[in-house]
Amino acid sequence: MNRNMRVDDLMAEVLARQARARARRTGEPFEVALGVVLGTEAGRQLQELRDGPHRGESARRWQVNLPRERAEEREDELGEGGVGYEKAPR
Repeated sequence: MNRNMRVDDLMAEVLARQARARARRTGEPFEVALGVVLGTEAGRQLQELRDGPHRGESARRWQVNLPRERAEEREDELGEGGVGYEKAPR
């Protein structure tokens, strides 16, 4: 990963790497392999990250903030009817 890489560049690189690996394994053209990769759940998630609100942000800064943001999302989901879990006291 390049020190100044943005989130969209990082996700595009990951998707391309996965498509190249699939193309080598299967003999499919790169474009076909990329389409298959994008059709998977993981591929869709990477595409959402590439095109999402953090796309222009520094990948390094985004990665540092990611665990906190995921924890906040989990808390929000649990507060919206999550069963069997209680929020940790702050």
